[in-house]
Formats: sequence, structure tokens, C-alpha cells
Amino acid sequence: STESSGTTAVVPSLRRSAILFDKMSAPASIPCGSKSVRGNDNGVDRLSSLSDDLLHHVMSFLPTPEVVRTSLLSPRWRNLWSSVPFIHINNKDFVVKNDVGTACFDNHKLENFVDHLLLLRDGTVSLDEVRVFITTRSSKKSSVWIRHAIKHKVRLLHISGFHHHLILDSTAMFSSLYLKRIRLRYVRLNDWFDKPLNYDWPVLEHLELVCCILDTRRISSSSLKVLHIIDCIIGNDLLIGARKLTHLSVIDPECRRGAIVTWDLSSLVSALISLGSEFHYDDNTEVDHHLLDGLSHATTLELHAPLPEVLMGCFPFHIRR
Repeated sequence: STESSGTTAVVPSLRRSAILFDKMSAPASIPCGSKSVRGNDNGVDRLSSLSDDLLHHVMSFLPTPEVVRTSLLSPRWRNLWSSVPFIHINNKDFVVKNDVGTACFDNHKLENFVDHLLLLRDGTVSLDEVRVFITTRSSKKSSVWIRHAIKHKVRLLHISGFHHHLILDSTAMFSSLYLKRIRLRYVRLNDWFDKPLNYDWPVLEHLELVCCILDTRRISSSSLKVLHIIDCIIGNDLLIGARKLTHLSVIDPECRRGAIVTWDLSSLVSALISLGSEFHYDDNTEVDHHLLDGLSHATTLELHAPLPEVLMGCFPFHIRR
């Protein structure tokens, strides 16, 4: 009976995932019953004889919807997808045509898929990485997904709003003793982001912010070693300080209402500062930047600043030896 055997209770629910996940069928490139599934002409399925870890590695190169579809290949593959240590969700995998034949993203389809994925995957398996690319600006669903990832000990978290600045709230990013790398793209961060950086992620070493809106006033951490800020909008004065930071990149920032200040970077080894034409959002605003103040410990310092202020000698800086 299903009550006396955990396996018999789990397997039917996993098999139903083929229906829950958008009426999935076997991938056209690997039809059920073909030689590619059965193996060679002798009926030996060499791929299925590999260990779970090796098969999980192979599956890590597939979009998660394709990973789930592997459950239809054979009994050996039926439950493998539910124990993979990764989740890769990309809105490009949920493209449909509207009434006029134009391709567009189906956010409802994406959200429904991810909701069922999290419900049916093996909750005892920790997550090595989670990559989610979504088009919606709503933080409600994304916050639930991020909480699930952190709860299951994710080590690499990559969230992208895909040309829409996703607004994350403080409920999404709670404490974790496992989170080591964060990459955010097209995400808007407010002042709440300072707390988890300083108190909730004690092993975080790598933070990459790309095309984000930074309304937070400080990026500081006792564990951070690598920080990349690339093509971001700086909404207020931004203070960057981390004693263990060894590598810093600030590339093409757009400062709208404040300055960038660096301090307490005593472990810094290399720094790349590249300022583009959008560095000063308002040419009529005079801003007292201290971007170079904390870089004196760097053994490798690369500066790019093709600005009128630099060419005219109006952006002085001093490097202490």
C-alpha cells in the first residue's frame, strides 16, 4: 500500500509531473523506444548504467524543463530529475505565440512550472546552484522561489530580471550558512540589502551586480572577497567597504544622486575602475566622489576614465604608497 511504502507513494506523484509540467512528452530528438534510449543493437543502455552523480552532471547542461522530460525515457530515469542539485529556469524556454502570431513570453506558464517543480522535487537534496531568468517585475513569486533555494542550502544564486528591474524584498533573502556566490542582473536593491550582507551570509565570497538599480547606501561584508558592479545605476551615495575584499570592479556606473566612496579595503589585490559617459547622470551636478580613496592597497590598479573632467584635469586623485 502507499502508506506502508514510501517508494510506491512517491513514484506515482513523480509520474504525474509529466502531466503537471505542461503535458510533457518525450523530447523529439530522443523518442521513446528508439535506439538512442535502448542503447545499441544489443539492447544495452550504457548511458543509464552510469551513476546518479554522472547523470546529474550530464543533465546540468539541459534547461530544467528538458531535465524533467527525461523522466519519460525509461524507469531508470523516472525519478532522476527530482534529485538534481540545480535549478535552471529561463523565460526563453516558455515562449508562445499570441493571437497575431508574435512570439512572447508566457509568464503564467513559467510560474506554474516552477511552482510544481519546487513542490515535487526531492526536498532532502541540497542545491548547488539556482539560476532563474524571469520577465515579471513582481517580487511575490520570485521571493518564494529564492526562499526555497536558500532553505535548501543553495551555494550559487543567480537571479535575472531580463530587462525588467525585479524588485526583491527583504523576505526573500534570509540567512544562510551555505550561500557563497550571488549574481543579480536587472534587479533593484534597497537599503535592506545591507543587513544580510553583514549578518546573514557569513560565507558569501562573490557578489556580482549587473545592470542593477542600487538604492542601497552601503555594500559591506566581513566575508566578501570579490565584488563586481557593472552597468549599474547608483541611486544614492554608495559606500563600498569590505576588509577581506581582494578583487573589485566598478564598470560604467551611472551616478544619479550621489557619489561612490571606497574605504576599508585593506586586503585589496586588484581593482578595475572604468567610468563611461554616463558616470555623471546630470552634467550640471557637482559630486564629490571618493571612488579611489580605498584603493591604495591594490597591487594592480586599472583605471579607464574617458571623461571631459579627466581630460581637463578636473578629477584629481592621489594614490598612497
